[in-house]
Amino acid sequence: MTTAPKPVRRVVIAGGGTAGWMVAAGLSKCLGKQIDILLVESEEIGTVGVGEATIPTLHLMHEILDLDEREFIQATQATFKLGINFENWRNVGEDYFHSFGKTGKGHWTAGFHHFWMEGRRRGLASDYGDYCLELRAARDNRFATLPDNGINYAYHFDATLYGQYLRRMAEAMGVQRIEGKIAKVHTDAVSGDITGLQLDGGALVEGDFFIDCTGMRSLLLGETLGVPYESWSHWLPCDSAVAVQTTLVGEPVPYTRSIAHPWGWQWRIPLQHRVGNGVVFSSKHISDDEAKAALLANVQGEVLRQPRVIKFTPGQRDVVWKKNVVAIGLSSGFLEPLESTSIHLIQKGMTRLVELFPTDGVRQSDVDEYNRQARDQIEIVRDFIILHYHVTNRTDTAFWRGCREMEVPPLLKHRIQHFRDTGRIMLDQGELFAENSWVQVMMGQGIVPASHHPITRNMDDRSLADFLGEIRKDVARTMMKLPKHQQFINHYAPAPRIDVAAASSASGGPALRINPHARLETVELTNGAKVCVVDDFVQDPEGLVALAAGAASQFNVIAGHPYPGALLDLPNGLCNELNAFFRQRMGGLLKLGAPLGMTGRFSRVTQDAATLDPRQRICHRDDSDLQAGEMVSASVHYLFKDEQLGGTVFFRSLMSDADTQRFRRDAGTLDGSAFADKYGIPPGYMTESNRYFEVIGRVPAKWNRAVFYDGGIFHSGDINWAGHKAGYQAAPGRLTINAFFKSRLP
Repeated sequence: MTTAPKPVRRVVIAGGGTAGWMVAAGLSKCLGKQIDILLVESEEIGTVGVGEATIPTLHLMHEILDLDEREFIQATQATFKLGINFENWRNVGEDYFHSFGKTGKGHWTAGFHHFWMEGRRRGLASDYGDYCLELRAARDNRFATLPDNGINYAYHFDATLYGQYLRRMAEAMGVQRIEGKIAKVHTDAVSGDITGLQLDGGALVEGDFFIDCTGMRSLLLGETLGVPYESWSHWLPCDSAVAVQTTLVGEPVPYTRSIAHPWGWQWRIPLQHRVGNGVVFSSKHISDDEAKAALLANVQGEVLRQPRVIKFTPGQRDVVWKKNVVAIGLSSGFLEPLESTSIHLIQKGMTRLVELFPTDGVRQSDVDEYNRQARDQIEIVRDFIILHYHVTNRTDTAFWRGCREMEVPPLLKHRIQHFRDTGRIMLDQGELFAENSWVQVMMGQGIVPASHHPITRNMDDRSLADFLGEIRKDVARTMMKLPKHQQFINHYAPAPRIDVAAASSASGGPALRINPHARLETVELTNGAKVCVVDDFVQDPEGLVALAAGAASQFNVIAGHPYPGALLDLPNGLCNELNAFFRQRMGGLLKLGAPLGMTGRFSRVTQDAATLDPRQRICHRDDSDLQAGEMVSASVHYLFKDEQLGGTVFFRSLMSDADTQRFRRDAGTLDGSAFADKYGIPPGYMTESNRYFEVIGRVPAKWNRAVFYDGGIFHSGDINWAGHKAGYQAAPGRLTINAFFKSRLP
């Protein structure tokens, strides 16, 4: 007798980053009503995070998630991508463009390139790229979205910000994030299935099904279940990368640059706020230090952080689904980012899992089908990448001579020869790269087909010239109507500006220097509202305290202002960085619309409790000056070490809306005695429930903690003046940074 498969009701994702949160968001959107999803990750473990370029298939993922494109672009500092410019690949000093979309118009018997080759033979055709809108637009630095998918595009974005954006979305859909390092993986002694992940703090996270997103370590599939790794280094000679970020110089171009070097290649990816740079190289042909030096010698703009080296082995696990574990992302295998396929492979792993999800238990037929599809897909992508290395006229270095002379996989060898002989590209259904991609790369790398399809000879010179000419003119007319890339971004989805140089350079002026590994936790108030608590918020909180101390004489108590103490406007650079963090990290949690600006200030509570006016004795909302259709969010960053000086307390009104409005109006118009007589509220800081308001949550103060919340929630500083009067009055006292972010209602 065989035991029936165990139904899957609890899914555990091991690891975050782009892979973990893409899978979490996709599974939650599609299956979240049927399964519980938990994601285990540690803020102490960094992600590779160099993949910043995508391909148009990402639109499918965003459609699945019902994602708002403008919001996504602003949250990830994204720009648009129409293809890749390959420089020095065919030969030193020569380049070609691999564009998205179609070139020209083909016939069911033969693709457009056959008609183009016939036109070239008769002297009737111009450059192949003249017949492709995406290529012409990219070359002229133009872009706009067009109706009916009239232009094919992808994105450049900050992969770390993308992971954070998906995390907010996934958590809003019910995914539970668990902080911690995985110390031990538990397996069933009989079946060998994984049963739970024990964290370094001792907690055990149990599940029915596990998804391995632990990166190249492949903790579950590789280390625990022992699935071997198949190396493809004999076809893909690069085994190392160096990545670095630089400031943006000039306007971002709508394409990725891929620049070949004697020992590998270099990428250059422009975002709205910076440029992603890196080299992929063979450690047999250049050392790490030499690769770093070569990269730094070939970048533009100021280097924002020190280059980091990433080691890898191109290849794939023998299987990517074994027992009750599926590996997605780097844990399943690695292909270098030459054609920007990494994020697509994560996305495809997720959608394939949804299609074959083992709701009623893991069955071997599902496992086999998933592994077959995954193997077929990645091998085709692998072959397409090998094509760039193998078909080249470069013989200037040992690296390139080795690539030219190597034996390639049988299917790729056949496709190269078939195209060389006939100009034909015969693809299987469902392949990632369409005919036009293969044609552009094969011709771009230097293949000139010996012949082409005979149906093209049915057209006389005039018909063929008119056919080619109309396509070229239509492309040119459409291209000239498109705005410049930067102009379109500015109009469509400008991201918050980040003064990256100032934020990353000690000599660039004051900067928050927000900690990329800050710990985020969502706290739910008793009324269901959510507050985000961020610990270890900035890298140098002492520097901010010193900045405030150096400007102590500039703090002012503003007459008539309800804040009970001294204020100092925050420098613009700090405001910009805080605003960028807020828009990128809090947009999903607080459900923000389009940004309408922000203000920020240093603040110190200094007013004696006995002197507070009615407005200062009660909790408040940050809703002054709001217009119809607007909302405000707020943050407070605690920059004091004496936690007894108090955090923030949140309230809800126990009155009707009309009575609440009357109460607030009286607080702003009655003098202190009249207000106390009417409502029985004497001078003092409000920190507890009363007959008018009830406490619904309290966030304790903690050194270098930031709290982000909806400004429409009633709140107050948790001020214990009588017990700690001296602490409030002594410098720097209860020093905070308070910020207010105005947005349109979504």
